[in-house]
Amino acid sequence: MANTDFRKDAVRPRSVYTAHSYNQEESSLSTFQDYSKFLEGGLGQAELVGASGWQPPWRAPLQRKAPFYPGDDIFHADTWRELEVTDGIGAATYNVSVTPHGTVCMRLRDRVKVDMTIDGAVRLTNAKNNIILALSRSGASAALIHPNGRVYQYGSRVEIQARHQQGNNKYAKMWYKGVSFTAEQCALVYLVDAAGTRTTTDTFLDMSQDFTLNVFYNESRHGPSYVNEALSLLQAVQYWLTDDGIDNWIINNVRVSQTSDGLVRVHRCSHKYQLRTSPSNGSASITSPFLHCTASLGQTQHLFVRRGERRMHFDGNSFIVRNAGHSAGFDDKNQLKVY
Repeated sequence: MANTDFRKDAVRPRSVYTAHSYNQEESSLSTFQDYSKFLEGGLGQAELVGASGWQPPWRAPLQRKAPFYPGDDIFHADTWRELEVTDGIGAATYNVSVTPHGTVCMRLRDRVKVDMTIDGAVRLTNAKNNIILALSRSGASAALIHPNGRVYQYGSRVEIQARHQQGNNKYAKMWYKGVSFTAEQCALVYLVDAAGTRTTTDTFLDMSQDFTLNVFYNESRHGPSYVNEALSLLQAVQYWLTDDGIDNWIINNVRVSQTSDGLVRVHRCSHKYQLRTSPSNGSASITSPFLHCTASLGQTQHLFVRRGERRMHFDGNSFIVRNAGHSAGFDDKNQLKVY
């Protein structure tokens, strides 16, 4: 039987590259004259033609823009020294100045900075220990950023993040239902209320950003138009030195003091609101009618928050919340424990 070759009769499917003529489509590109609107930077036709040394914008070196309020996040020693000015009030170890955005700035010893708005909001920065405290104009909001954790109080709620050395951070929220808490490596959320401890569903704020700036600026007037008003507050600054070596200032009814070892206290409204931090031991505290919280570094490191009968305590390993006579939390092995 003769072999028959059927390959000659078979019809091959046409390839997509042979079924279409791309030469015809290329001719239609001449109808698009202006490509500059598709390029970042708005380059015109003259720059596109003959620009042998031009690089696309996405290959250009990254240029970091300065923050809207420069100097708000200063944690570098060299940067701190560059921002010091020689015109100060009193001794050369501190200075008081008005910033271009209408706030009063005090730079004290041991890299401690106090910012105040003309409405009385306060932001206290301890650059040596990476600690920031803030109090709003009305006092209804407060914030703490500390190496041991973060606290954000707004109205009747308090959001807490306790930083664990092994990365299993703990979260808690004090609100009208009680105290909710969980951990990053825990799939459940627990609630401690008057009935005891039980599971629940709840959400927690993302506290990875610097929320102290919102507390400081939101309720207060600020900007270049308030520089003159801030200058009038600067001219009325009162300063005195006590016999035991404590520096004291009064600016816009806010009292600031610093001891010889660097401890800074900020009082407002006759000690009803108080911020304090110490560069020597990394401690910080906020006291107001709405909240009391403390934090410290060293051998007795801790983070403590109290609002009414609701409490939270974290010592770096164990995490405990208390409410209405009931207590629960996570032990040093990250296991739930009901007390």
